[in-house]
Amino acid sequence: MRYGKLEFTRPLTCKCFHVMSSLKPVKKENLSVKVYNEIRNALINGQYEPGERLIIGELAAEMGVSITPVREAIFRLISEQGLEMQAATAVYVPYVNSEKLREIQQIRFHLEGMGAAEAAKNITRKQLDNLIALQKEFISCTSTDPKRASALNRKFHFSILEASNKPILRATVESFWVITGPILKVFHIKTAGLDYSTDEHRHEAVLTALIARDPEAARTAIQADLVWGGQIMIDWLVEKEKEQQFLSATPRK
Repeated sequence: MRYGKLEFTRPLTCKCFHVMSSLKPVKKENLSVKVYNEIRNALINGQYEPGERLIIGELAAEMGVSITPVREAIFRLISEQGLEMQAATAVYVPYVNSEKLREIQQIRFHLEGMGAAEAAKNITRKQLDNLIALQKEFISCTSTDPKRASALNRKFHFSILEASNKPILRATVESFWVITGPILKVFHIKTAGLDYSTDEHRHEAVLTALIARDPEAARTAIQADLVWGGQIMIDWLVEKEKEQQFLSATPRK
């Protein structure tokens, strides 16, 4: 049988259809996806630190599953650069250096700018009210609870992407948060003490643009926020890298 350039020399048998209709592989796939999402969200939330080793057996025991779905999830995250394998069985949370973070921030600049512009067109009143509440809580936490502030900042950005009604765009941007989640949380903790309660945070300009349903203003505002925050993080990483180079070059007594 010929379909265009494809040829089937053997007829499909009922046995093939029977195998594909089995429920066991479907259940296995669902479990693998759940485990993948659990570990992925943990990376986004900064539950693991850069350089931390993940033990497949320990993860499986923690989640109450067998090793197989955990291994599948780990290898998927390795392919997405959320994790890295340094030996046959050694899986680590990767370090993100200043050069890699700069590249990620450049990509986010364009993609989240697009997301904010689309959100200005599509955002609902309920979504807008939720963003306003998130920003209010974020401001109250910046100087007292850096972990909570980090989580709220992430939720603010994700909520804008959700309001854009662009699921592929959202998934693409989220993949970068998987890579940077661990280092972003460390950054927020190490730079704790910033107080925005008396100054207008850059999120406020984003909210103003969304309320006005102005796509270009929303794009410009979120990009300004990314440039500002991104540069602070990059500068912080550069200083850490210089310190590490100095310590590595200093002879031991």
